[in-house]
Amino acid sequence: MQVERVIWDMTYACPLRCIHCYSESGRRPAGSQREDVLRISDVIAGVKPRSVALSGGEPLLAPGWEEAVQRLRGAGIAVSLYTSGWLMDEALARQLAGTMARVCVSVDGGRASTHDALRGRAGSFERAMAALELLARERRERVARGEPCYMLGVEMTVMRSNLAETELLVRELSGRFPGLDLLQLAMVIPGGLAAEEDFEEHELLTDEEGQALLADAARLASLAANGARVVVGDVRPFFAQLEPGAPRLPMAHLEPDGQLRAFETCEAKVGSVLEEPFEVLWERALAWRGEPFVVEQFAAIRTIRDWARASRALDRRYGSEADLARISRRTRRPKVSGM
Repeated sequence: MQVERVIWDMTYACPLRCIHCYSESGRRPAGSQREDVLRISDVIAGVKPRSVALSGGEPLLAPGWEEAVQRLRGAGIAVSLYTSGWLMDEALARQLAGTMARVCVSVDGGRASTHDALRGRAGSFERAMAALELLARERRERVARGEPCYMLGVEMTVMRSNLAETELLVRELSGRFPGLDLLQLAMVIPGGLAAEEDFEEHELLTDEEGQALLADAARLASLAANGARVVVGDVRPFFAQLEPGAPRLPMAHLEPDGQLRAFETCEAKVGSVLEEPFEVLWERALAWRGEPFVVEQFAAIRTIRDWARASRALDRRYGSEADLARISRRTRRPKVSGM
C-alpha cells in the first residue's frame, strides 16, 4: 500500500495545554533536534507522499522547520501547517505564504472563554484571532497581485463543551476574516487524552450527537460569509473497515524522534525511520493491524465510546515504558467554566 499522506508531529513543544491532545504536547519533552528534523524530512521526501501535514505540538517551535519544509517542497510534496497561531507575526505570515500549500489555525470555540478553557491557556483565543487577521490579510494581498498563496483554514475540534458554538464560530469567523477559505468542524477523535475515561464521560460526543452534527452540515455551510466553505469531519473511517483489524488507511504518522506509529490514534510504535528503512517499518505497521489483539479490539467497536475503550486497551498493551509512565500520570480534565 502506497503512503498517500504523512502526519508529522515535528515537536511536542507547545505553548498550550489542550484537554483533548492526542500527544500530550506541552506536558512532555519536545523530542526534536534540528539534525533529526532534517533527516526525517529527507526520509519523507523519499517516500513521496502526496501531502505532509505538520502537527505537534506547535510545529513552528521545531528546530529547522523552515529548511525541512523547503526539502519537502523541493520533492514536489504539498505541505500543510496546523498551528495554534500563538507565534504568528507579519514576517512569519509572509514566509508561510511562500512555502505552505495550506495553513490551518486551530480554534476550539466561538467564544474566547470556551477556546481558552479547552486549550488550557488564557489569551489563546485572541492570539488565534490575531494570527487569522495576519494570515487572511496576506492571502488577500497576494491573491490581488495574482501571486500564489496558501489555502487558509480554521479547524475546530468538536466536543460537548463547544458543540453549541459551531454556528457562532462559522458566522463570526467567516464574516470577520475575508480570505478564509475553509472552516472544518472535526469531531474529536478518542486518542491520547481524548480516549481517557473522564474525557469520554464529559466531552466525547455520543454517536447521536455526531450524527446530528453531520446532518447539520448543509445548514452550517449556508451560514458562511465571503465564500468560505464549511466541512464537517466524519471520524468513522478511522475505525470502520471491511476486513479484520485496524483500517488500512494510506496515511503514516511520525513522531518527533522519527518513531512511526502503527496506527494514527494508538500509542503503538513499530520503530524509528532514523534507524530502519521506512518501507520496512510501514510493512510492520500494516502487519500490526492484523495482530489478534488488535483485530479483537477493532472488531468490538460499534460506537465512539467503544472506540475510546479500544484506544485505552491498545495504548496500554502496546505503549512503550515511557508511554505507560506518562499515561499513569494523566489527571482529570479541568472544568470548562460556564459549561
